[in-house]
Parts: sequence; C-alpha cells; structure tokens
Amino acid sequence: MVDYDLSESALVSLVALALEEQKGIRLAPGGARSVGEVLSRRTRPVRIEREGDTLTVDLNLSVDYGRSLIEAAKEAQRAVAEAVTAATGLKVKAVNVTVVAVEYKEAHAA
Repeated sequence: MVDYDLSESALVSLVALALEEQKGIRLAPGGARSVGEVLSRRTRPVRIEREGDTLTVDLNLSVDYGRSLIEAAKEAQRAVAEAVTAATGLKVKAVNVTVVAVEYKEAHAA
C-alpha cells in the first residue's frame, strides 16, 4: 500500500479551477473587509477542513450583477463537490458558500 497526502494548497487549486469554468462566479479577493472578518479569520476565499476522507469547503464568492445569487451558489457547490471528488476520491460533506460581493461588469465594446 502506498501512502500519500494532499496539501491544502492542492485542494484549493482544485476548487479554483472548478470555479473558473462557471460563468459569472469567482473567488472573492482575499483581505479582510470588517473587524468581524479579522477576528473570525474568514479572510481567505477558500477554507478547507478535513476529517479523514471527508472534506468541508467554505467559499467566499463574488458574483456578477444580474445572476441569481441562489443559482450561482448552487452551481458553485455542485462544481466544487464534483471536481474535488473526481480528482481526489475524497467525500465532500459540504460546500458552504458566502456571496461577499456582487460586481457589475460593463459590456466590452466590439
């Protein structure tokens, strides 16, 4: 039997890549926005907790203005859970999503 481990940075990279394929959804930039966030240490856009072969993923997302926030959150949950499970074989217990920003993207001139 071969032992292996997956670093948190590798798991975070999988999450980021899964979200890149979702239109109008992206990881929120890091950095604290309030004193509460500083005290709770929720300044990273991705946090992963691992218990054995089970993961819980916490995401801070930015969503484009005009998208349904609920649908964007559900899409992010599905994409992240599927990508992480397919790539690692680990069970994703939960993908908790917090939409921390809504961004207006102007149409680019053609």
